[in-house]
Amino acid sequence: MAVDAHGEAIRIEARCTPAGASCPDCAHWTERIHSSCLRFPADLPAAGRRAQLALRVRRFFCTASACGRRTFVEQVPGLTRRHGRVTERLRRTMSEIGPALAGRAGARLARSWRSRPAAPRCCGG
Repeated sequence: MAVDAHGEAIRIEARCTPAGASCPDCAHWTERIHSSCLRFPADLPAAGRRAQLALRVRRFFCTASACGRRTFVEQVPGLTRRHGRVTERLRRTMSEIGPALAGRAGARLARSWRSRPAAPRCCGG
């Protein structure tokens, strides 16, 4: 993990270190890596600065012959979820602020964090 603080932002670069991951469909453990990519989930500010998270995740092959899934991307428990564009910490905070402050007030608060709120979703998506 690397942390770089320049100006108004803190850039955090991280990667997963386990040797493998479990398939989300069949729970079969695999260490066979397909590829890797960078994800940039939005997060809450840190120390009064905008946080830029650069997370390197790996795509694995599911090696179970009975499983229909060929590949899957590892998730970081407590930090990310499938198809998520924000961290779990930001998701929880925004879900608490939304009902309390309503739309415009919540958007103003998010702007004060120098964070772009995710598109609104129905039913807490």
